[in-house]
Amino acid sequence: MSISGLVVTLDRDPPLAESAIRALKRDPRITLGELAGERLPIVVETGSRVEDEEVFAALKGTPGVRFVDVAFVDFGSGEEGARDADG
Repeated sequence: MSISGLVVTLDRDPPLAESAIRALKRDPRITLGELAGERLPIVVETGSRVEDEEVFAALKGTPGVRFVDVAFVDFGSGEEGARDADG
């Protein structure tokens, strides 16, 4: 399992920002933090590094999302996390 702490910078246009927030809320792998201006902290929980990368790419492609900053990533200590760390 992979757990990522990300900070999403939303568009300055309120309707686009709200649209992005609604899209993020629909993804069960994403937990939203408290919005601070245009920045929204989120936690992403996935089953693998591949899925983690897919979510990250989807976030960057979401209308209303300007940037995605990585605060931390924990690939876990399980067997799958160990395999992913090796390549």
